[in-house]
Amino acid sequence: MQNVFVISHSSDIDGVGSAALIGAKYGVPSKNMLFTNYSKESVEYVEKEMKKRHAQGMTLFLADLGVNERIIGNFLRIINSVKRSNGTVIWFDHHPWTKESIRKLAGRCDVAIVGENKDYCATEIAYKELGLRNWFLDRFVGLVHYSDFNLKPKDVKTRRLIGTYALSIASYEMKGPRSYTNRMLRHIVDVISSSKFTDKRIESDARRFDMLNKKRTNDMLKELYIRRDFALGFSNDVQTTDACMRIIERSNKNIGMYINLRTGTGHLRALKGDYSELARKLGGGGHPKAAGFYFSLKEHNGFRKKIDREKVADLIQSTINEIYD
Repeated sequence: MQNVFVISHSSDIDGVGSAALIGAKYGVPSKNMLFTNYSKESVEYVEKEMKKRHAQGMTLFLADLGVNERIIGNFLRIINSVKRSNGTVIWFDHHPWTKESIRKLAGRCDVAIVGENKDYCATEIAYKELGLRNWFLDRFVGLVHYSDFNLKPKDVKTRRLIGTYALSIASYEMKGPRSYTNRMLRHIVDVISSSKFTDKRIESDARRFDMLNKKRTNDMLKELYIRRDFALGFSNDVQTTDACMRIIERSNKNIGMYINLRTGTGHLRALKGDYSELARKLGGGGHPKAAGFYFSLKEHNGFRKKIDREKVADLIQSTINEIYD
């Protein structure tokens, strides 16, 4: 179906999986799919690309995407453009939403299944709402559930597949411009659409990044910035969940955070508690125990000096104090 388009999350298999399921239901070519994270730059890229793809009466699916104050306007412009052309907008998400986001964005959609969902990830929501059923997708959706809720399946093959997705997607998200990221994520969609979990390209890219990821993570752990409630590390591109959980293990803190020195994007994982509001205050969003945020490289001198990193750690702690104390 040429008149269906998808915008989904670029940072994990839930976003890619959601897009693949929508594609399977409506025969959407992967070229009609765009992927973004929560950074302003990434969302602006998607908004620009949607202008090129604009069509009368189009149907737009958005999946696995919450919003923060910095990007509400971008998504509102995208939705309004579709609606002005007699189009349909459907949003499947499972992240926490603020009242403002629901009023401004969800209220403009024809269908909006959004808000924190402790039982189902976005891929599962899409699977149920679209009425998809076959043996491959059943297994794939179960795999995504384990991955997105950070659960460890007993089956070794499933654990290996989850790791392959995490590493390959991380490498695509971090390696190049948004056009490259989108092209490679569309490749994963095409593989899944052919009822295969991976191919040689995905597996090779995952193995290659795994070696680099381990070295960078180990180097990062040598210099952590520890505060009362969390520990923070800085590194060039590493796999998010692994990095944050390693920081938690090393520091014995409830929250582990990692900031990417190349992009300024931050990532948070917590053992307990709800830190989605913290992520929103820091220009991001996400789940209570798994979220992302953003710091301007320009404003913080690229985190090059120890004093710059100390200031960021202090700012995060003061924000935690304002929200939770």
